[in-house]
Amino acid sequence: MLPPAERRSVVLVTIFAVLSLLLLVVGDHLPVSWLRGAGAFVFAPFDRIVLTGDRLFAAWRENTTLHERIARLELENAQLRVEGGENRRLRGQLGLPEWHGLALIPVEVLALAGDPIPTAATLSAGTRDGVRVGDALLTRDGLVGRVTESWAHLSRASLLTDPNLTVACEVETTGVNGILRVSLSPRPRLLLSAVPLADTLRAGERVVTSNLSLRFPRGIPVGRVRRMQEDASRLMQEAEVEPAAQLSRLRQAFVAPGPLPPDDSRLPRPHTEFEPRRIAAPPPVHASPASRPARPDSARRGVTGGTR
Repeated sequence: MLPPAERRSVVLVTIFAVLSLLLLVVGDHLPVSWLRGAGAFVFAPFDRIVLTGDRLFAAWRENTTLHERIARLELENAQLRVEGGENRRLRGQLGLPEWHGLALIPVEVLALAGDPIPTAATLSAGTRDGVRVGDALLTRDGLVGRVTESWAHLSRASLLTDPNLTVACEVETTGVNGILRVSLSPRPRLLLSAVPLADTLRAGERVVTSNLSLRFPRGIPVGRVRRMQEDASRLMQEAEVEPAAQLSRLRQAFVAPGPLPPDDSRLPRPHTEFEPRRIAAPPPVHASPASRPARPDSARRGVTGGTR
């Protein structure tokens, strides 16, 4: 009594209902693993074709990007060679010493110490590997810290986040000098302090180690300026610096020797980085009674009372 199209629909619905009931009854007894294996065998060629096409497209896109990067690096390398030759000629005319590369010792960071941010690192090399106290610790991104203890096969380095470590730095483009230190309040951050208000700082400028540094070689990247503000005294300004290296993700690093002492000891270098020093008391000076300054009466009474 039904049209042909509706009769076919009824037949299909009936078949689907019967199959559904059969699956509900015997579904737990079906060999699911065998069916999965058969499906994987049937669709494996299609998966390989799709993956091959995707890899070819990704390789083509990566190849294009690498070709562009190689072209830019070749142009930059050629420009650097020209500027390097010009730099050597100018340094020779000015009588300046040649720039020598750093002798790097590869080390592995075995452990990080510090809370809530790491302030020290244990290194896998020691004095037998050429690591000495005072050497700089750096990665390919920039400065990380300074070796403070060294043993036969291990050493310990203080990171830039150590409150006892300061670095004399300068802004690469303008030559503005400052002292890099860590500030833990209100949050851990690196600050380039002791910058005069007359000096200009811009966000994004790169900060490197200064030639005034007594501990680190010059020109090592430290980070980039993030923002500027006046310090608490409002007489100087300070800049928050984003570190170039991720201190919490250190795995491999390099140890570089510190700067050489100045050739002429008669020309003292400015001490911009504080270093704990033991100062001996000066010898007593025996002055004549005529040249000895007179003490106040209160001071004489205090001394007399103390000797009693």
